Amino acid sequence: MEGRKRYNTLFVLFLLIACCIHGCSYYREDPEVDRLYYRGFAGGESVTGQGAVSRHSETRALYEPGEMRRDIIKQRKEFGVVSVEKNMPGEIQIGKPFSYTIKISNIAGEKVRNLELTETLPYRFKFRDAIPGMKKKGKEGTAKWFIGDLHPAETRLIQITGVPVETGDMPFCTDVTYDFAPLCTIARAVEPKLIITRSAPPDALLCDRIPVRIVVTNTGTGAAYNLQIRESLPPGVKTVEGKSVIVHEISVLRPGESKEIAFSVKAEKTGTFSNAATVVADDIQRMESGIVTTVIKQPLLAITKTGPEKIYTGRNITYTIAVSNKGDGPAASAVIEEILPDNASFISATHGGTLSGNMVRWELGTLLPKDSRKVQLTLQDKGTGMIKNTATVKAVCAEPVSAMATTEVLGIPAILLEVVDVEDPIEVGKTETYRITVTNQGSAKGNNIRIVCMLEKEMEYVASSGPTEAVVSGDGRKVTFAPLPTLAPREKATWTVNVKAVSRGDVRFRVQMTEDRLTRPVEETEATTFYEAGYFDIFDR
Repeated sequence: MEGRKRYNTLFVLFLLIACCIHGCSYYREDPEVDRLYYRGFAGGESVTGQGAVSRHSETRALYEPGEMRRDIIKQRKEFGVVSVEKNMPGEIQIGKPFSYTIKISNIAGEKVRNLELTETLPYRFKFRDAIPGMKKKGKEGTAKWFIGDLHPAETRLIQITGVPVETGDMPFCTDVTYDFAPLCTIARAVEPKLIITRSAPPDALLCDRIPVRIVVTNTGTGAAYNLQIRESLPPGVKTVEGKSVIVHEISVLRPGESKEIAFSVKAEKTGTFSNAATVVADDIQRMESGIVTTVIKQPLLAITKTGPEKIYTGRNITYTIAVSNKGDGPAASAVIEEILPDNASFISATHGGTLSGNMVRWELGTLLPKDSRKVQLTLQDKGTGMIKNTATVKAVCAEPVSAMATTEVLGIPAILLEVVDVEDPIEVGKTETYRITVTNQGSAKGNNIRIVCMLEKEMEYVASSGPTEAVVSGDGRKVTFAPLPTLAPREKATWTVNVKAVSRGDVRFRVQMTEDRLTRPVEETEATTFYEAGYFDIFDR
């Protein structure tokens, strides 16, 4: 039994010796490396570890000695554009676990690629754990982390935990390798592409200034240079400045940009006009806009005016005015105007006609094609004569037109015929005088007044007088005066006829009057008693 115990004790010792030998071979694989790193830490020399130079061609190594304190060691080193900072306890005890950290930072202005960190551990240190865990195993005595890409100002933190197994100085050495992104020069292939559009109203009036708008847009990926926009106007259309060709140049039009050209044209006649615009540029074929059509229209006004041709004075005179639009364009702001004649006065107007001064005005609004309106105007004469009055219709973009109406204002002659005998009764053998008076009691002059006198057998013509000459028939029974050309209103004309009483009796002197406006003669008879001395039987009856 005792021999068995000795056997077990020897076996345990054998295992311990074997482990120590293996451990020494692991940690002392390259003792020269330990000495190099140790000298770097102890003496503060700028020493780069094995493989410490970055694969980036511009990487520089900068070593900053750490602050040696009893409790903690802080060290920082720049590997070109990557900064490594380590925090480690200044003293560690055999057999007690401890941790230290490695902070990796990108101090460049661009991304670092394929970053890899290698930590060489001393042979007196037994590795236990790391946060994060190792992504890649290195050779014995090293630990590796493949960090990958590190963006500008980005940092990563690694914590390593282990246990010291022997006394003495222990160097922990860090090395990093990385790649920079390659230097790339980009040449961009582009293609400019032009689109041109032309716009104008579909219809316009002949008097309108017609707006035209041309827009060129670069929808491609490259700039277009030395553009020329051109439009040749069709016959009958010119710009308001009188040009027939429009040319506009643009030095450069960048992708996504648009340029607009605007101008106004006028048509010289009605009709349909179609046109397109074009654009050319360096290394770009000629482009043409779509064809745009504009129909040029014009209102055409017509007017008529009707009224009585003749009317008696003192009566209202009503005129009807009719206007219409016979064109194919709207007649905007249409208005009828009439200046009153001097020999007539305003009475009334229909459809909103208003009098201002000596003008009557109707506002009609817009007369559409084929539209028409009627209004009426009532006047009163200021006396006989001819009344001439003219109405005119006007509208936007339409030629004004006029119509005249003439009315003759007539008077009423109203001729009064009076016949009287100067003496009654009268003795046979003596002369009787008949006075014939014509009075114009009307408002119009009398024309061609004729007086004819009829004598009975008891009478004998002696003489006559008056404004016209008398002609006596052969038997002496009829006296005809020449026509009186005119007799003004309120005037009188008087004729006299002298006859001799040749026999007694109850006789009649008959007068007949005619005038141009009288459709039948006016007759007047005057009774006279012719008597003989000694014979009074007629009075006795």
